[in-house]
Amino acid sequence: MLSIGDASRHLEVDSKMPCHALPLRTSGRLLFQLLILLPQFAMCGSIALAAEQKYWELSSYRVKIHVAVDDSRRPQSEFGTQLLADLERQIRAIIYPLWTTDITLATEQEKLRLLSHLGRLEISFAENIDIDALAPGCDKQIFLSVVATPLGFTLKSRELDCTTRRWGVMQQRRIRQTWMLPSQCFDLVCQTFSPLATIRPLTIDGKTDEKEVLLRFRGSDLPQQTDLNFFAKSGEAYQPIMLRTSSSGEVKADTIRDIPWTFLTLGEHHEDGWHGIVHTGTRRPFGVRRRGRIEHLALAIRRPTGSTRVRFYARHDRKQGLAGYEVFRRGPDGTRSQAMGLTDATGSVEVHQSDSKVTLLFLRSEGQVLAKVPVAPGARKLVEVPIADDIARLWAQAALTSLTEQIIDTVAQRNILIARVRDLLKNGKVDKAQELFTELDNLPGLTKFKQDIKSAENRKRNHSDDPKVQARIEKLFADARKLLGRYLSAKQISKLQGELTAARRGNTS
Repeated sequence: MLSIGDASRHLEVDSKMPCHALPLRTSGRLLFQLLILLPQFAMCGSIALAAEQKYWELSSYRVKIHVAVDDSRRPQSEFGTQLLADLERQIRAIIYPLWTTDITLATEQEKLRLLSHLGRLEISFAENIDIDALAPGCDKQIFLSVVATPLGFTLKSRELDCTTRRWGVMQQRRIRQTWMLPSQCFDLVCQTFSPLATIRPLTIDGKTDEKEVLLRFRGSDLPQQTDLNFFAKSGEAYQPIMLRTSSSGEVKADTIRDIPWTFLTLGEHHEDGWHGIVHTGTRRPFGVRRRGRIEHLALAIRRPTGSTRVRFYARHDRKQGLAGYEVFRRGPDGTRSQAMGLTDATGSVEVHQSDSKVTLLFLRSEGQVLAKVPVAPGARKLVEVPIADDIARLWAQAALTSLTEQIIDTVAQRNILIARVRDLLKNGKVDKAQELFTELDNLPGLTKFKQDIKSAENRKRNHSDDPKVQARIEKLFADARKLLGRYLSAKQISKLQGELTAARRGNTS
């Protein structure tokens, strides 16, 4: 396989002769390889984002594979060297030119780290290792550990995407037959690999579709030796990521961040490319339009395992978990929600994997939906979700519930007394009716309840700094005032007073 350095040397030598003088036996193969490598020349020396180049779909992934081998329990001569050669041969025969690879055996210090702490490599890297210094100019780094056991081999693999600085989920498997080791290592590395795509708006009939986007995969236009569709699987979950690039196309590491509360699942392949289905808890996750050097990328979440604990907490206090709130889940294609129960004492709920790679969670309290959160179960162990300070609304609702009960009780007593007064007037018992009317007049009225509502509204604990929550609180008090006007109107009392006065005059005459 021709490396970038080899191709550069060929260019340097051959540039001294005209194109028509290139040897016929080498020019075709050389030109084909140079066509593949041209996009890489533009990015050598730094982790430059290929999306800023013209050749995104023609750009290979520069993949550095670190292999750590522990064969102490079953020593074999040249075991590691032979494994590397087999792995490189399979990649060259099946994946090249989508990947240009550099495969190395880990040094002693790195070997110990890969064998012992593969699942926590991001911690070691953050504290001790410079990613760029370890493998400069790479797009992907894949870490593979092979441990011989009395019963066979344990294989583990993990990926670091250098462009987005995101770690993939650790993949592992166990095998017994030694002859299967090269093919199983190759399969595991492929399983670990996370394709990267740019996100573009999908326009249908001149309008931007808010439910789907267009995904352009890196290297998708490269010639393929085999069917590589196993790298892009319909229904697979993708993490959308936003980053900013410099004028030279380099990614600014401090600008890389996940697009909040948003995931994509890979839809169908159409004439214009792959469509991604958007699952989000926000209105416009990708903004109204792209600005400057802002780039949106989608990174595949490969084979997540286990479950994800989702913790809801009050936005004003991270330690205050929202305990006892209702949680519902819904698949991306479902229309009916399934009750998951209540959040525990820490405000958490465990989300297990299902047929859908992405699950929508709904947090509800007292009939109010407080949050809609998409979750990719297994992609992360813990997801923490800040919720607007709903405590103030709950306090306000509790105060109004007490007042509402008093209003309902007063309305019931009032209607009973009104009916009895009219019954007495009908039977000519005006004095008895007057006594009951006095009792009716002593019941709490519209003015008193208005004062109580105003007093509750002015309490500090019934106010929120969050505009949305405060709007809900104000609506609660407005609805309570409407309830007063409907059921405690003074018109009924005034009308009954007129009937009582008329009955007394009739008795006098």
